[in-house]
Amino acid sequence: MPRPLIILAVLLLLAPGRSAAAPALRLSDTTINQGEALRVTVRGTVPATAVVWFAGRTWPLYGAGSSHLTYVGADARTTPGTYALSVAAGERVLVRRTVTVRRVAFRQRRLRLDPDKEALFTPEMVAEEQRKVAAALRALESQQLWEGLFLLPVDAPLSSPYGLQSVYNGTVRGFHRGTDFAAAEGTPVRAANHGIVRLAEFLPLSGNAVFVDHGLGVLTGYFHMSELVVQPRQRVRKGDVLGRVGSTGVATGAHLHWGLRINGLYVDPMPWASEGAP
Repeated sequence: MPRPLIILAVLLLLAPGRSAAAPALRLSDTTINQGEALRVTVRGTVPATAVVWFAGRTWPLYGAGSSHLTYVGADARTTPGTYALSVAAGERVLVRRTVTVRRVAFRQRRLRLDPDKEALFTPEMVAEEQRKVAAALRALESQQLWEGLFLLPVDAPLSSPYGLQSVYNGTVRGFHRGTDFAAAEGTPVRAANHGIVRLAEFLPLSGNAVFVDHGLGVLTGYFHMSELVVQPRQRVRKGDVLGRVGSTGVATGAHLHWGLRINGLYVDPMPWASEGAP
């Protein structure tokens, strides 16, 4: 081998190894409103422990190999402003962008509850419901199951939108984490999209409730029903009947509460029905 080529080969062997290229990060948007979600796509090799940091919490990444994605969002309580969105493994940040959360002027609603309904707002009842939901949603589908637009679960007028500050009998009880429909008692409640039933049981505050897992941390919840007709682990298709409208749990009358949860955070479900997932 000629001497110059020998020297070049030796230098290449002695040169420090190059660090892996940073993964490519793609966001469906860089500005969202309170109550909205965005899709995060990561291309390139990342450690198995990699997660997304955004708005003061961590979000799981789904996928394998060189392709990962997840959904993150801002709820009605997220402080408006500009946040770093980072993909990180431990304390090491692999790639970072910024996302702005815009304020929404959510209104307030005042409701009168019967004493027996108001009595459900105890720490013990709240903790019991949280335990049941956490246990049912511990293991979720890592692949996307939904297709196209989400279906409105009932054909009825919208009575209370997402994000309202809820005041019951003069006491603020937080923000409204979904959309209420003024449907008559017994109206069939239909699955908004394809998925797997993760919870179908009575909850102290939400009454007869169903959670459907649509994959990638996206779930829809259907509360206060009079009757449930599905079981946990059952696969459902868009439009399948899950139960019937009622007034169980904390409810002032017959209606359906429909919520959409992304990796533990409730966002407004209506854009998913009118525009589709981000």
